[in-house]
Amino acid sequence: MFIRNAWYMVGWSTDFSQDAIVPFTVMDEPLAIYRKMDGSLSALEDRCPHRLVPLTVGRKEGDELRCMYHGLKFAADGRCTEIPGQDRISSKVCVRSYPIEEMHGAAWVWMGEAEKADKALIPPIIGPDNPEWSMVCASFDIEANAELISDNLLDLSHAPFVHESTFGASDMKSLKLMKDGENKRGVTVLDRGVRADRWHSGRQSNPYFGEVPSDDRVVSTFLVPGVFILTIHSYAPGIQDRLVDGEATEAPIFARCTNQMITPISETRSKFFYNFGPWANGDALKAHCFGIAAAAFQEDKAIIEVQQNLIDRSPERKMIMLAMDAPVLRYNEIYDRLREQEKPQAEAAA
Repeated sequence: MFIRNAWYMVGWSTDFSQDAIVPFTVMDEPLAIYRKMDGSLSALEDRCPHRLVPLTVGRKEGDELRCMYHGLKFAADGRCTEIPGQDRISSKVCVRSYPIEEMHGAAWVWMGEAEKADKALIPPIIGPDNPEWSMVCASFDIEANAELISDNLLDLSHAPFVHESTFGASDMKSLKLMKDGENKRGVTVLDRGVRADRWHSGRQSNPYFGEVPSDDRVVSTFLVPGVFILTIHSYAPGIQDRLVDGEATEAPIFARCTNQMITPISETRSKFFYNFGPWANGDALKAHCFGIAAAAFQEDKAIIEVQQNLIDRSPERKMIMLAMDAPVLRYNEIYDRLREQEKPQAEAAA
């Protein structure tokens, strides 16, 4: 069971034109998402209650959607405003309306109790509209449960192995440096997530900006319901000896950032939204950086999908957790706590 009282990303802002009705599924619930006349977004249940036909194969009329089977029309709040040939409209003839907000260049839908939808809980990702970064956005489907993808993002110790070629850690020295950095990371527990802060020191080169040695500060935040925010600042070697109160006082050589958002389509399929890019000063390297990241995310997709396939074949087998899994365990504790809080609501609706 997934958490419902949370904001799930359903697309980048550019995915929604003024005229389109965009279908999207979250936790097996079909949505019809469209822009109203003022440019804001609306999200309705994608199911006409009359003959259960998707509204996404219907027609947008102003701020309303018309089902093109028998012509019923629905307002942005889910009310039926017209039934051709019938004057009286029962209040039962309606569709669910979902809270939807646009922020950080992305669209977010609240899948739980509407009265609990708090805009302050929208994850603070670094979006394509952030002037300090030069980001490229994309998405793809992964044939796996969203929790397996979350585990992957929470555990960066997999990077030297899954991403042996893309992240330039194919030699044993680089591999050891990255592993040592991950083993020494500090994990801070947040109200709705975890944050890890560590150093990958002694890199002799970097695939993003060339044959330049650096020490990298890697800060990752993972938030409910499955949002990963990662920034990496590369400094001249030996920076840790020059820190003042634990912080760098000199400018980095280079910086890069990625945000990765997981939305469960079903129990065994997920939508993976992501962006990647350098700081604004490195705009000329934007396409180069994104190409490396896009290749790496396909490596993640491949390993997670074969993992899901094996789990499906032997669902009774349990994973053995190791010391490297500390962020996974801390985050799962938070997720389980929030899931337990929603149980009374779920049981009442059953």
